[in-house]
Amino acid sequence: MWIYIVVIGIALLAAVGTFWVGFSAENKKRNPEYEHRTKKNLSKLTSMYVVTVVLAIIICVAVYLR
Repeated sequence: MWIYIVVIGIALLAAVGTFWVGFSAENKKRNPEYEHRTKKNLSKLTSMYVVTVVLAIIICVAVYLR
């Protein structure tokens, strides 16, 4: 059960870090086009995180049931 907490915690930290970097002032200076594509970028990132979390849960369940 603790492995679920670890995996979900890592995924949440990665998501927060991604938003932190994506919306930073330095990133806006270097890539002003980023704000115009926010919905597309966030959709891609969200789908990556969802796939990663689902795969991690499947792997954890497979290891646990072994």
